[in-house]
Amino acid sequence: MRDEKKEICRIFSEASYFVVTSHQNIDGDGLGSALALYFLLWRMGKRARVVYDGRVPYFYRFLPGSAQVLSFEEFSAEKEPFEVLVVVDCSNPARVGRVEDFLKEARYVVNIDHHPDNAFFGHANFVVPGSPASALLVYELARELHISLDADIATGILTGVVTDTGGFQFAELNQNLFTVVGELVASGASLSTIMYHVFRFRRLEALKLLSRALHRLTFDPVCGCASMYLTQEDFRECGAQEEDTEGVVDYGLYIPEARVSVFFKEIAPNTYKVSLRSRDGFDVLPVAHYFGGGGHQRAAGFKITGSFPSVYREVLDFLRTMVLKSSK
Repeated sequence: MRDEKKEICRIFSEASYFVVTSHQNIDGDGLGSALALYFLLWRMGKRARVVYDGRVPYFYRFLPGSAQVLSFEEFSAEKEPFEVLVVVDCSNPARVGRVEDFLKEARYVVNIDHHPDNAFFGHANFVVPGSPASALLVYELARELHISLDADIATGILTGVVTDTGGFQFAELNQNLFTVVGELVASGASLSTIMYHVFRFRRLEALKLLSRALHRLTFDPVCGCASMYLTQEDFRECGAQEEDTEGVVDYGLYIPEARVSVFFKEIAPNTYKVSLRSRDGFDVLPVAHYFGGGGHQRAAGFKITGSFPSVYREVLDFLRTMVLKSSK
C-alpha cells in the first residue's frame, strides 16, 4: 500500500506552483491549515497562493497571511497555470464552491483531511478521521519534510487545533496532542491570542444576533435536545452577516441535561443551514447524512428547504427518534 504522506511530500518537493484552498463557510481549521501550508510551501522555496470562494471572517483576520488570501475572482483573473491544488479540511470537492473548477486544471490534487466521510478525491489523499484537526496533519507533513516550525506556521496549526477541539473540549484529548501544542507555542504561536479571536472577538451586531437566538432557545428534556433559530429578518434588523453566527449553536450545550444542540439559520427564503453539536457520545453525523450533509461525530450540518414550521418539525422529530434510540 502506498504511503500517502510520503507521496504528498514527493509532490511538494517536485512541483513549483501550488494553490491551497478549503471549504466554504471556512472555519479556523480550514483557514489555519491552508495558511500554515502556504507558509510551509514558501519555506520550501515554492510559489503558493491561498484561494477561497468566500470572504475571510473578521475574527480570523488576525492569522498571519490572511490578508494574502485571494478570492475566486481575483485568482481567476490572473489566468496563470499552476501545478498542484491542495484541498485541506474538506470531505468533498463540491464544498470548495467555484474553486472546484480548478480540479481539472491541476496536474495533482492533494487531499488533506480528517472528516470520516471524506470522498478520497485526490491523486494523493492524506485522510486521518481520528485526528482532532486537519491542522495536525499539516504538522505531520512539516515534520516529514523536515521543515522547522516558525510563528506563522505554528499559529495556523494551533488555530486549527483550538477551533476543532472547541478550545480543547470536544475531541478525544491525549498527552501527545498537548505535547504538539507545547511545541507550537514554543515556536511562537500565542494560545491566548488564538483563544480570544476564535471564541470571544465578536462584533456588536453578532451579540445582538446571539441575543435573539437565545431568546428563542427551547429544550426538550425527554431527549435532551436544545434548539434555536434565526431568520433573514433577524440579520437585516441587527445589521449582521452570516459569519456573525459563529459559535451560536454551542450555547445549547450549556444546558447540563442537553445531549444535542441544533441551530437553524435562514440563508435564503425557505432555505436553512442547520448546525448540530452533541456530547455524551451521541453521534450527529448520521443525522447530517440523512439530510444530505456531513461533518463529524460531535459537529455536523446540512442544508434543507421548506417552510420553517415543517422543516423544524421534520428535523426535531428525526433528532428525537435518533437520540432516544441511542439511549436504549
